[in-house]
Amino acid sequence: MNNSLPPPVDEPLYQQIRRLKDQARKSTRLEKPALPTLEQRLLDWISLLSPAQIKKPYTTKEVIKLASLTGRHRSNPALQEVAQLLRKHGFESKRSWVASSYNRRYWKFKGSE
Repeated sequence: MNNSLPPPVDEPLYQQIRRLKDQARKSTRLEKPALPTLEQRLLDWISLLSPAQIKKPYTTKEVIKLASLTGRHRSNPALQEVAQLLRKHGFESKRSWVASSYNRRYWKFKGSE
C-alpha cells in the first residue's frame, strides 16, 4: 500500500477554506483600545490643574498644547470645537484689547468643576 496518501477528510475542501478564512478574520479583529476623545482629554487636563493654574487665563492654542489635544484628520483640532468644549465645561472667553496681546481671546475658568 502507498503510505503517501493523505487521510480521508469528511469536510469538503470549500468548507475547510471558508472555515479557515472565518478563523483568520476573527483572529485579526482584535479589540482596539478606545482612544480618548477630545472632550475626555480636555477634562483630564482640567482635573489636573491646581487652584492657581485654574485661575490663570489661557489662549486656545495654549489649551491645545497643554492638554495634548489632537484633531481627527490633522495634528491640531479645530479651534471652534475646542472653544465649544471649553464653554461646555465652565470656561468663559474674554478678549484682551491691549495692543501687545493682539486682541487674543483668553479662556478663564468660571465653572463649578
